[in-house]
Amino acid sequence: MYSVQLAHLSEKARPWCNLRLGFPAKAGQERSSQGDMVLFSALLTYAGIEEAFAYVPACIAEDGKPVRSPDRIAEPDSIDAFSKDMLLGVLLWTLVVRDPEPLEKLIGYVNRTGCLCSPSSDRRCTMTPQMTYLTNAVAKHVGSKARLKGDWMPGWLFVALEVASAFVTPLGFECHLISVKSLIVRLLGKESQLVPTILARRDSGNPWFLYMAGDSDRAAMTILSQQVEPGQGHQWSWERYSAEKAWHVSMGWDIVFLCNLLSKAE
Repeated sequence: MYSVQLAHLSEKARPWCNLRLGFPAKAGQERSSQGDMVLFSALLTYAGIEEAFAYVPACIAEDGKPVRSPDRIAEPDSIDAFSKDMLLGVLLWTLVVRDPEPLEKLIGYVNRTGCLCSPSSDRRCTMTPQMTYLTNAVAKHVGSKARLKGDWMPGWLFVALEVASAFVTPLGFECHLISVKSLIVRLLGKESQLVPTILARRDSGNPWFLYMAGDSDRAAMTILSQQVEPGQGHQWSWERYSAEKAWHVSMGWDIVFLCNLLSKAE
């Protein structure tokens, strides 16, 4: 029903989409940590955006050390070089592409070092029971024998914690991370609609949450009504609370991503 309008919006957003070193990037970042582009590139891969396919494996060194940007792969360790949020991107990419090699390297690195990256300004590089469980579930699903050490969490507890988090987590990027975990669980064949439904009810102005909750028509109407603009070109709009209207400073890739998914859903 909305395929023509979605295609037009996607074409409108394409000129805003920065390609640095041939990879998706945030506008204006000539050389930086690239923020959360590991996660965003995995989402773009899920949506079938070809330019993003090579980003995630390019961020995993031969020894398994993960970094946020391919151009930092050969550099000495830098502070907050990676995070559990970015690990979600590796997990999602692995499920979509069905290539276990980058994840296997990363698992080996974590088992050797005890964390995702070092040094860190906080605990973003320290593995949690939830992330350990999810990582091993993905590895098993794609036929890999690699496993993270210390996996004790039962599946029912992981699900219960995610449902509770969907109810109480502040709206914004943390809820976006919950939605990505829900997508990963869906691709594992274990997902219910409970978490996406909770998120969509809490922030009904977020078309990504609406899409995840199965309401593609409403998601399409929402994104088409938002008067999307590039602005400074640095935001992945769907990780922000819709009241912030982050689509006014869209990076473009977020728009192409969701338009592709919604077009496929029709």
